[in-house]
Amino acid sequence: MNFNHHFAAFIIAISFSFSSQAQLLDLYTSLDSAEATMPLLKQENLLNEALSNKLKEYNRNYLPSLTANGQISYQSDAPELDVPIPGFTGLELPNVQYRASIDIAQPIFDAGISRALKISETAQSEASLKSLEVSKSAYKKQVALLYFQMLLVNDQISIISKSIDLMRERLKTVESAVENGVAQENDLLKLKSEILKLENKMDELTAAKMSGMEILGILTGINTTDRTLEKPEIQGSIDYSTSGNPTLQLLTTQQGSIMANESLLKAQRMPKVSAFGQVGLGAPNPFNFFEKDLSTYYIAGLRASWNIWDWGETSLKRKNLEINKQMVVEQQNQKKLEVESNLRTIKHQGDKYAKALERDEEILTMKSQIRKNASTQLDQGVITPAEYLDEVLAEQVAELNKSVNEISLYQNQIILQFETGTIK
Repeated sequence: MNFNHHFAAFIIAISFSFSSQAQLLDLYTSLDSAEATMPLLKQENLLNEALSNKLKEYNRNYLPSLTANGQISYQSDAPELDVPIPGFTGLELPNVQYRASIDIAQPIFDAGISRALKISETAQSEASLKSLEVSKSAYKKQVALLYFQMLLVNDQISIISKSIDLMRERLKTVESAVENGVAQENDLLKLKSEILKLENKMDELTAAKMSGMEILGILTGINTTDRTLEKPEIQGSIDYSTSGNPTLQLLTTQQGSIMANESLLKAQRMPKVSAFGQVGLGAPNPFNFFEKDLSTYYIAGLRASWNIWDWGETSLKRKNLEINKQMVVEQQNQKKLEVESNLRTIKHQGDKYAKALERDEEILTMKSQIRKNASTQLDQGVITPAEYLDEVLAEQVAELNKSVNEISLYQNQIILQFETGTIK
């Protein structure tokens, strides 16, 4: 029986362990889930599908085109030719004429227009995808900031709850001291008042936690009820390169799109060659009016075209493209300055939080020891309950400061990864 009890306890402990693990939620899981459930991200598949269709469309430019034509007409007058030549009966075309034909056109040389169109379309699609990445990064950053806000709320709840427990432990001691005339009633009232204030603060934080976790669940698509948030690990070193910044990459892609349009303009001015043909049936025969009855006909050949003068239209378009490209370059230069400045600010803030965190550890260790000593002194009647309360609150403030700096350091490094493009 004793073995069975131990075995049952072991199974329950294992089950509780797995249950506790199942309730943990880390930052990167939240970010991945937010990305997966982000409605705007569905545009990525749509953009890729649209690009695929466009490329297929441009590939069809190399294929021959077939056009069916039909015509029946009545004309008030028709030419007549009555020449008194022996053996020649003259020419009299009918007023009603019929014609049906199939036209065939086969591009032979399009000066690279189809290829330029595909390059331009691909560049535009890449720019749209990069724009989507910028939106995705901003969305995930919003989730990360909310996650850290909830971490801070959780720490505040834990710290204040600990302070309330410490005060309640000493409440009985103070009540006994007041009954025995060792302490004043004001000391008891002050302690009770402080407990009520902290309980009110706990209610506010609990409500904020419920609201924040609900919003986090909406943004990530995760059921955050009864989930415990984990603090991410602080990385030792981070690459401060600006090349991976999503907005800078978007501007680079936009430059590529403009350059692709320049190639398209150049191709459109080049000569083009195509083969053509026509097979038809008409009455009279359009190529031989002497055949007035229904008869077949055909024609085949090569056609060349070259727009040798467009009154400077292409030149103006090129100038505008150059202006647009220069505008994007200046935007990129401006954004690069902003990103580099922001990275330096984030780095200095991170160094500040790291140094403050080292001091917070020392301060909290000392404040905790002072509070423990004060607890002993209160039991011995050396200090008043009010003095003990001051030391409890001082420890609480030290612990809160440590929590704020610690979470700020976590947040600082995650935001840094967003700025450098490590997290996209």
